[in-house]
Amino acid sequence: MFSRGVPASAVAVAAFFTAAVLPRATWPLNDGDVWWHIRAGQEVLSSGAVPQLDSWSIAGAGRPWTSQDWGANVLLAAGDALGPWGETALSFLFGALVVLAFWVIWRAIALRVSNIGWMSRTVWLSIGLALAGPVMGVRVQVLDLVMAALVLWICWRYVSDPRRRWLAGLPLVAVVWANLHAGWLLIFLIAGAVLVGETVDRLLRRDLIGAPPLSWRQLRDLGLAMVAAAVVLVLNPNGLALLTYPLYTVGISSLHRYVMEWFPATLETLFGQLLAGFVVVGVVPTLVLGRRRLRTADALILVGLTVMAYQAIRFLLILGPIGAAITAVVLSPIVAQSTIGRRSAAILARLSAPAIGNRGRTNAVLMLLLIVLGIGVALIRVSPPAQASEISRVLPVRAVTWLDEHPQGTRIFNRYEWGGYIGEHRPDQLVFMDGRADVYGDQLLRMYVSIIGLEADPQILFDRYGIDYAVFPPDTPLAGWFDASSAWERVYLDDTAAVWTRR
Repeated sequence: MFSRGVPASAVAVAAFFTAAVLPRATWPLNDGDVWWHIRAGQEVLSSGAVPQLDSWSIAGAGRPWTSQDWGANVLLAAGDALGPWGETALSFLFGALVVLAFWVIWRAIALRVSNIGWMSRTVWLSIGLALAGPVMGVRVQVLDLVMAALVLWICWRYVSDPRRRWLAGLPLVAVVWANLHAGWLLIFLIAGAVLVGETVDRLLRRDLIGAPPLSWRQLRDLGLAMVAAAVVLVLNPNGLALLTYPLYTVGISSLHRYVMEWFPATLETLFGQLLAGFVVVGVVPTLVLGRRRLRTADALILVGLTVMAYQAIRFLLILGPIGAAITAVVLSPIVAQSTIGRRSAAILARLSAPAIGNRGRTNAVLMLLLIVLGIGVALIRVSPPAQASEISRVLPVRAVTWLDEHPQGTRIFNRYEWGGYIGEHRPDQLVFMDGRADVYGDQLLRMYVSIIGLEADPQILFDRYGIDYAVFPPDTPLAGWFDASSAWERVYLDDTAAVWTRR
């Protein structure tokens, strides 16, 4: 039965999700932060409690820790506990979560434009995939993408079918999101943009193509749903502290100076070039050509996410698929009404028609082959040998193994990005710092940046904290300082890391 009636369009859609999105979104565990997330999850599983104070680092010892991502950490720890294939399982899980997010957005587009074709959705979401791809991986921000996709689906469902039952999804998403990661602020940015945008369209009495602006009663219900979502956020182990966490983190100015995911998307980088391309291809045409099709809410979301992505490249993960969905909703009907769109309509209709006989069987076989190909490519990227090779390339795997065999002391100075890996693999010793910027705050991070950039005398800090050995990349300014100092001796070196000890 499966071999009959499979249209060519189904092959293309399967290719997009399984041979494009899945392999692109399935990464090894080469992000240094994932390891402290795993360690935090292990602590929750072993103790049955969410940590409140830092007990892992030298710089942050005893400082308050709002472990806002405890649920994601437990998920990561459970996957890592599966053994040699645990890391591969985690890579596939987070790749599958991205596929899920794109599928939710794929369906959300159809809510807004019921007759939008598979080709339009595939093209625009492919552009969104290209934009978001460089910041994907086994990262808790992927859970933000899934949750944001659900919020978009709820809002667009309510706009197209304004019944109260759809709004019940907002507090449900909020209570889950509050226990996964602090990206829950996107609930209020997206739903708030809909509330404000629909209010503006109602006041201006805009004659929109598609659903009319929400009525005042419907706007009231949306506002009440947002209030309910805000209230249930306190249902988390951190209580009210979670509510101020996002603003506190954004206020750490050193993040934008040192931590890559918080760098702005300037044109000197690939991230900025991709963002500029999307602005030219998607954002500007949507704002200029949209007119009656562009709801004010869509404009607010699109522009807001674009500005956020420019300020910090981590938000490309959200802008890519959601921005592509908005451009698809606005521009696809315009393209369909153009000369090119009308000429291609017949071809697309034939490709969407069920194929029977040999053609249907060929399409079915081709679809299965593409699914197998996509899974196979993803598996090759994250199999245990590939994982080990990639992790060793960017993290101090060999140096940590050497330290296990040749202990050098108890007070380490390490690269910020490596603290999570070192701490997870050597939990009996403190690290100097790991990726928990919220624990250390602006002052400690500025101190760290000034030391590695030799803006201050490193020896003063090392004496203050009693540092007796260091693990840091070679060919960096600080590595040169270590090599030139009479107080330090290099005792280990590989392509990724070097170890120095006090003489």
